[in-house]
Amino acid sequence: MRGGASAIDIRLLGPFTVSVGGKSLPLTSSRQRALLATLALSAGRLVSIDALARAVWGEEPPERIRGSLQTYVMRLRKHLGDEAVVTEQDGYRLAIDPSVVDALRFLRLLDSAAEQGDTGKERALLGEALELWAGSPLEGVGSAVIVEDWAPLLTERYLFAVERRIDLDADVAPDSDLAAELTDLVAQHPLRESLWERLVRVLARSGRRAEALARYAKLRELLADELGVEPGARLRRLHAELLSTDSEPAPAPQVAEVPRQLPFDVASFTGRDAELAQLDRFLADRRGRSTAIAVIEGTAGVGKTSLAVHWAHLVRDQFPDGQLFLDLRGHSAATPMTPDAALARILRAVGVAAETIPSTVEERSAMLRSRLAEARMLMLLDNAHDANQVRPLLPGSGNLVVVTSRNQLRGLVAREGAHRLPLRSFDTADATALLAGSVGYERLQAEPDAVAELAELCGRLPLALALAGERASRFSELSIAGIVDELRDQRVRLDTLRDPQDAGTDLRAAFSWSYNALRPAAARMFRLLGLHPAMDIGLPAAAVLAGSSVREARELLDQLASAHLINQPRTDRYQFHDLLRVYAAELSEQEDDASESEVAMRRLLDWYLCALAEANQLVRPDLVADGVVLPVSSGPKMSFSDHAETIGWYVTERATLVALVSEAAQRGWSASSWKLAWLLRGLFAERHDIDDWIGSAEVAVRSVREAGDLLGLQYAANNLGSAYLRAARTDSALEALEEGRKAAADSGGSVVTAAILSNLAGAYYQRKEYEKAYRYGTESVLIARERGQKTYVAHALLNISANCIGLERFEEAAEHARGASEAFDSLSDRYHAALSLGNVGEALAGAGKYDEAIETCERALSLLRELDAGGGGADYGTIDILITLGRVLVQTGERTAGAEKWAEALAVCQRLGDPRTEDLLTLLASLPPAV
Repeated sequence: MRGGASAIDIRLLGPFTVSVGGKSLPLTSSRQRALLATLALSAGRLVSIDALARAVWGEEPPERIRGSLQTYVMRLRKHLGDEAVVTEQDGYRLAIDPSVVDALRFLRLLDSAAEQGDTGKERALLGEALELWAGSPLEGVGSAVIVEDWAPLLTERYLFAVERRIDLDADVAPDSDLAAELTDLVAQHPLRESLWERLVRVLARSGRRAEALARYAKLRELLADELGVEPGARLRRLHAELLSTDSEPAPAPQVAEVPRQLPFDVASFTGRDAELAQLDRFLADRRGRSTAIAVIEGTAGVGKTSLAVHWAHLVRDQFPDGQLFLDLRGHSAATPMTPDAALARILRAVGVAAETIPSTVEERSAMLRSRLAEARMLMLLDNAHDANQVRPLLPGSGNLVVVTSRNQLRGLVAREGAHRLPLRSFDTADATALLAGSVGYERLQAEPDAVAELAELCGRLPLALALAGERASRFSELSIAGIVDELRDQRVRLDTLRDPQDAGTDLRAAFSWSYNALRPAAARMFRLLGLHPAMDIGLPAAAVLAGSSVREARELLDQLASAHLINQPRTDRYQFHDLLRVYAAELSEQEDDASESEVAMRRLLDWYLCALAEANQLVRPDLVADGVVLPVSSGPKMSFSDHAETIGWYVTERATLVALVSEAAQRGWSASSWKLAWLLRGLFAERHDIDDWIGSAEVAVRSVREAGDLLGLQYAANNLGSAYLRAARTDSALEALEEGRKAAADSGGSVVTAAILSNLAGAYYQRKEYEKAYRYGTESVLIARERGQKTYVAHALLNISANCIGLERFEEAAEHARGASEAFDSLSDRYHAALSLGNVGEALAGAGKYDEAIETCERALSLLRELDAGGGGADYGTIDILITLGRVLVQTGERTAGAEKWAEALAVCQRLGDPRTEDLLTLLASLPPAV
């Protein structure tokens, strides 16, 4: 435990209570209780924002979930200590030892008891766990969601532990004591037949046969009234024994040579707590109903079999008639097992003589259902190929079937009601824990950045992580960073992550078994997706890459998603696992003609250029009008209904768009590279994605420079200079813009010459070289007017007005700013029109016309806020106007009002990471204290 959390004790197995340092902690808010209970049930582990919101507010969360949660977390920290609740990127974590939460300690003790081979130790651990039980679990947690998710699981584990402890006590405890305890338990849980069976058996064994028969009769009546069913087979057999003999009933019937076929359970099993809890809840919910079927699905190497085997060991005692395991070889070097061969194996395992097994699948399936109709057996069917392979193997009611597969087995979910559990890659914490199992936490803690990158290079895939950990343990002198250097080269990554002596650890071979099962068209789509430079791809883009219709692409992608070769987070979006993408790229290089791959990538780049041009019609139409020649795309045409939809598309596609700039440059397609970067600049600016803006612009400049493309260099250098200006990297901006100006001079100028000069004016303004800035601005206006470039005229006037303010020529500044505002208005550019008004206000303030300045600044702010409310991303523009307004208010004696404006500007700067933050902090610190 850490810091202030060291003396916490949380009780959930009864009334919810919390104590800190031995003192009870009153939590009067139900939402506060729900938040703490949810964090406590995952103590030491990250709980996502979505999971917390669901627990705290149910189906009606507030609009600002994160802000509301922050408020409750802040209050929790006041009670528990500042370090008790840790903020992480995707949620929160309660930094305490799980053992201080009674529910988690209870579950850990029960798991430990189940692993004991000594009945004395098992009895002691069960007794210790049961002492923690204090009534109805989760009473008063303040959340129906938590109770619904956890109470059935905890109650089921409690009752099973009680039954197991009673069975162990049968030889040492007086029957009268057991009978009294069981009488109380059946009163609390009247529909649990296993408790009634034990009560009837104990009564009969102690010579109280009449009472035993009466209890059976009472149960029979109860079940008929409540459920309309008869007691189960075991109780009916016990009842028949009591009626047919005066002697003590036989012990509970045992299956001869009960099969115990579960494979070895990894002692150091790591992670998957949420999935294990989900499986526990599923089993508790399905108890007593028809056969329970759980399908654990996922890509190769994600740990499906490990999870299934581990959970099967945890619940095996609930299935006294045995545990079966069968590898169906659905995706392996061997031929998938046929249903008739599988049925023969299973029937022999449950005691059917080989010579009596029927010859047809139908007859064998019927025999299996008959044989297991009254049994409680666990069947683990590993590596299934499809639903048709599994369906004949399903036993009768009361049994549990766990299926693992790389396919989604949709038919088994739709027809047989199987519970689907998709398995994804580890989160960062579990990935680190798995690596630590091989190399130890001390070695990992010495290189945290390298460990994080190693996990990502392995795609956080358990098998890949285990192989990387083994490599690190084998070469102890090699740093984690050294292993990362090896894996960065994707051409050798799959070779590095393998054991040449063990085909079961060869990721490339494992992937190939899924790939080889694909139809040719789907296999081609998989290979082409490997060319895509990002992990996420939309349906239209996939269709363009394959040169197919959207409908054909959807069908092919669905096949890949069903086989878990790609993920499908949304109906129209698909994601690659990183290592599968590496594998797909390898296959494309090996199997596809180089010209076909090049044509596919050219189609994709051209389509994205046209899509960006459409997007800019609602964001920065001037970027498309500035002489950018666009290719013709044969793919589905993108169209956007409004500004919000446009921004939503950009946010989704941003990673791909940025990656394509580099992809085009690497392929030597410099024109595509600079055009992509150019058309992205307005979106980058609006969303404040400065790092991506600078990075893509730098790539584009290098690309056109190497190609000797003077026209492209003007666009690319102007774009890069604009990005540097936004980041207040003035010297870098001047260097880029001067390169662009030289290219314009050498080539006789271009459409963007005026823009380069205008930005140079802006750069020299940042350096407070106002005279030089003024000259460049004036030159820009002249060129832009000559060419009829109204947009550049407006921008140049805006820059000139700023420089006039710097030169304290305030009347001239106001005149230029008004001209800029009118020009932007005529262009329907409301954002820059508002910025120009801000410059008018600043010029008026400089001239001492404070009332007019305040009015003008307020009008500009109103326009910007209206734009921002409509999703226009105009908050950046408010900063300078708020600074001006604050300065005017302070100068006119309204110190408090001025400070409020500066504080508002500071909040925007801090949210956007704007470099003016320090200036504002200085301004606020310069204010004299209030009298």
